[in-house]
Amino acid sequence: MPATCRADVEALLRAKKLDRTLVPVTRGSGIAMALETIATGLVQLDQQLGGGLPLGQFSEIVGPRSSGRTSLLMAMLAVTTARGELAALVDTFDMFDVESMAAAGVRLDRLLWVRGETSTAAFPPLTAGRRQPGADRAIERALKATNLILQAGGMSLVALDLADAPIHALRRIPMTTWLRLQKVLEGQQAAAVVTGTVPMSRSAGGVTLALTRDSGLGTRGSGDGRRDSGFGVRDSGTEAQTTGFKAPLFPVIESEARIQRARLVPGMGMPVRLTATALVA
Repeated sequence: MPATCRADVEALLRAKKLDRTLVPVTRGSGIAMALETIATGLVQLDQQLGGGLPLGQFSEIVGPRSSGRTSLLMAMLAVTTARGELAALVDTFDMFDVESMAAAGVRLDRLLWVRGETSTAAFPPLTAGRRQPGADRAIERALKATNLILQAGGMSLVALDLADAPIHALRRIPMTTWLRLQKVLEGQQAAAVVTGTVPMSRSAGGVTLALTRDSGLGTRGSGDGRRDSGFGVRDSGTEAQTTGFKAPLFPVIESEARIQRARLVPGMGMPVRLTATALVA
């Protein structure tokens, strides 16, 4: 399609507020970006994403424990707040540490931190198949807080951390809940991201960043099984992207990030290698 015709179609879709149906394309394809994005601050990852996370959409970071999902989220919050923009973190089980966030480069004066209940966090080795008392209540409160933040507006990035929630509790979240949240977010100049162990919340125009531990490298420098709070993350082979990255003082996580979309886009299927340091909390 000629560029002029595409521009006309995009203008008509935006006038009808249907521009979120456009398929994003890479910058190297010679076609202008169809969706506005917010950069993650990681060069290789942003290139694969076509600029960053799509605005007005729910995206997600999923992976097992110690796969770097928290460090990646901290990098996104750090980059967003470093630009002077506002970000929100709904910390469902109060697992984040203020010193770790500051070390990752997050500007705390630009961050709205909603802390949940510390007594209901789920650790798989300790709960092994049993229902976690209070987890459903904590998740419900976190979802309500996320809804209120999205309705208020003014945030460039809204993050909901469900990484330590029991899988059976996550499966009880109705799909209509995610649809309602997406309806509130749609059309805003903001992106939302959910961290978890399995895909659950991506909207039609969002992306899933599936992290896996590098089988040959894994986590180095820590034998502790506790959850890591984000400290710094960078693309493998590049300079640190967040001000807090300091290796090898803290455990090092080697991961691969694979991007999943509702629609396949040429050039976006290659995995991105990430290296992260973690501050064990």
